[in-house]
Amino acid sequence: MIELASGVPPAVVVFLAAVIGVVAGRRIVATVGVVACATVASWALVVPAGSAGEWTFLEFTLVSVSVDPASRVTGLAFAAFGAVALTYLYATGGRRHHITVALVYIGAALWGVFAGDWLSLLVSWELMAIASTLLVWFHGGDAVRIGFRYALVHAIGGALFAAGLALHFAIVGLTPDGVQFADGIASGIPAAVVGLGITINAALIGFHVWLPETYASPHVGVSVVLSAYTTKLAAYAAFRAFPDGNIVLAYIGGVMAIVGASYALAQKDARRLLAYHIQAQVGYMLAGIGIGSSLGVAGAFAHLFNNVLFKGLLFMVAGAIIVRTGTAYLEKGERLHVGAPILAGSFLIAAASITAVPGTNGFVSKGMVLDAALEGGHTPLRWLLLIGAVGTIVSFLKFGYLAGFRGKTNPIHDVSPLQAVGMVPVAVACIALGLLYGSFFELLPASDQWSTTPYSERHIQEKAALFVVGTVLFVAGRPLLDRLNGGTDIDTILNPIVFGVTRESVRAVSTVFGSVATMAETARRLITPLLYEPVETVAAVLPPRLETPYRAYTTGTAGTTRIRPSVTYRLFALACCLIAGLLLGVVLR
Repeated sequence: MIELASGVPPAVVVFLAAVIGVVAGRRIVATVGVVACATVASWALVVPAGSAGEWTFLEFTLVSVSVDPASRVTGLAFAAFGAVALTYLYATGGRRHHITVALVYIGAALWGVFAGDWLSLLVSWELMAIASTLLVWFHGGDAVRIGFRYALVHAIGGALFAAGLALHFAIVGLTPDGVQFADGIASGIPAAVVGLGITINAALIGFHVWLPETYASPHVGVSVVLSAYTTKLAAYAAFRAFPDGNIVLAYIGGVMAIVGASYALAQKDARRLLAYHIQAQVGYMLAGIGIGSSLGVAGAFAHLFNNVLFKGLLFMVAGAIIVRTGTAYLEKGERLHVGAPILAGSFLIAAASITAVPGTNGFVSKGMVLDAALEGGHTPLRWLLLIGAVGTIVSFLKFGYLAGFRGKTNPIHDVSPLQAVGMVPVAVACIALGLLYGSFFELLPASDQWSTTPYSERHIQEKAALFVVGTVLFVAGRPLLDRLNGGTDIDTILNPIVFGVTRESVRAVSTVFGSVATMAETARRLITPLLYEPVETVAAVLPPRLETPYRAYTTGTAGTTRIRPSVTYRLFALACCLIAGLLLGVVLR
């Protein structure tokens, strides 16, 4: 077991497993990867809080390993889910290069979580972007184009993140408190730029279309891996940037909860529907972090942990449906049926968790964020989150309806035993954390500063009301939902604007460079004759009455200027040179 005092990042274990994937076979790298992730999860659960491995790089005081409640909960979720996600990826036919790069992706996420400074987080952030882009590209076909867009969006987010950190360092300096996670990002422009970079990775409204496009395009096992890390690390980074909260961030999260759930309602592609719900659920996390209270932050990290579980399980269910039916469209494949108990049961548990049915982990963590909004007096924010919750209920009623009643009459086959090994533990954890949440609460940030009663009468009544409203809306709106297939997202507006602006920018730059090139060519035509044929060039512009005397003058004085300086002039020039040299020596000294 790795000890904190060693200062060795736990991600090294996962990176070493990825190195094995370069030389070993598919089964070996999958097995080693699962063991590596399980080892890190065990380490995260028992390692004492603190920091270790401080070292200096280019005046940055870096911390290799830093463990506090926020990093412990996030790292535990990342490592534990990595083990089941790799199992599922292998079970669904993921190839060796899929598993190897997935290990790099998981390792980079763990590195960023357990590092104690901004520079390490930034480097891991970019490594995750590279690895996840490769995972998308490996699928080939249309995924290559989508991967380029994914890379471009994350390059913009990473560049903004780096620029904001540079502004932060310019204000606070390269002191340990400035480089490490102390009081967050300096307020003002640095906070705005860093916040924009982080929220782009969290699927900020207007920049979010990369999420459903990307997660619906690669290998089904890769989608499971991708669902757990990028947006969740962004939520973790938001807490590091704004440890005391940020009300703008909170309301961004509230709007994301509505927008994500609303666009999910228009989807019939299983993975696109789930991807939009990632945006909605990350909205809850950002809302809790933005509220800034101890309960809000604890609720955000509880929901981060829980979301990794139930959203990953939902992507496993969707992947199994796609593998068995050959289509991602829920109403076109075979029906989800009780004849496939593991697949159907996993869906019911995961859907119950994301819709916050009492007895599941989602019910507990969503209730914490809603309570934090209520205690903080953020009534409009609370209503935004409640509306998003209704949209989630409606969309998963739609998911179950399309998968269970609108498909082909023959039932779908159940998952394979190895796929079940990846799915069943997650389903069990969703129920266990919804009922036996006491020990989990002790892991959350500031556990001694807040309290909550998940199964209070108010919580039960509120959830019952939400389900009644959601069910009524689904029944009444089902004819409309049946006609929707994808909808029109912001990219239909942004893409032409971006294309037009880019085209005009290129045209303007080309025009400017063309004008400069023309001016340079004109100057060259004028200057070159003057340099190589000075006499003829000057004679060509002289009037005829001066041309003949000028040619006679130049013929008689070729190679000279006809200046005959006196001795006094020469001494004066020598003195000037000596004085200039003396002054230059004094200045350079």
